[in-house]
Amino acid sequence: RRPEEVKRPFSSQKKSGSHFPVSLTVIALGEGTIARNTQPKLLNRLRQLVDKVPKEHRCSIELPKEGAVSLNMRLFVANSEDAKAAREYVFANAQQRPTPFVILSHALPIAVSYDARLLDVSDANVVDCLRKQAKTRAVKLIKETIANPAVGVTLDHLRGHEGSMSLAELLEGPLMEHAISFGGDKKYIAFAARKRQVISDSTLGKEQEDSFPGLESLASAAMHSQGGAA
Repeated sequence: RRPEEVKRPFSSQKKSGSHFPVSLTVIALGEGTIARNTQPKLLNRLRQLVDKVPKEHRCSIELPKEGAVSLNMRLFVANSEDAKAAREYVFANAQQRPTPFVILSHALPIAVSYDARLLDVSDANVVDCLRKQAKTRAVKLIKETIANPAVGVTLDHLRGHEGSMSLAELLEGPLMEHAISFGGDKKYIAFAARKRQVISDSTLGKEQEDSFPGLESLASAAMHSQGGAA
């Protein structure tokens, strides 16, 4: 199994300010069942995706006209084997209704801003913690976007009755409205790392629960938007 790609961080104007980029494949679990003709190796991996949903990705979301509904999500680095397995299945079963896997974003571009004087991204524990923070913020942003009546998400979208791809197309524009440029062509949804959590986590080698006030750091991240993109 090939290791997941680690993208190089890129720096802002301030020498101490850097950004850790990660692209996330985000899926929701629909009401469909995995096709019987799925190859055994792929079938085994997909069953694990369904059975092992982290508790922080089991959500309740307010849908317009529907009220509170449950939403189980899986988030993976876009070039990971799990993300590839989900994409392989939905492309091979594009006509399935309902589908077991609903793509919310094929590759959501996140950039975690951090102080390079405090965090060493050559440390695997630091990288892991930054990725976990990226996933946590992605979940919050996607929930807020889905709940926005102007976006037009329905329960049929979430449950896979509209297919595996239609929701990603619906969400792409609203999600990328939050993105900013760091001087290159690509845009990222940026936020500041919670430094105390990352430092503590990288020391202890475990994730700690931490709350955060939404995407308030977009403005501060935009102040450092003159650096080159990776």
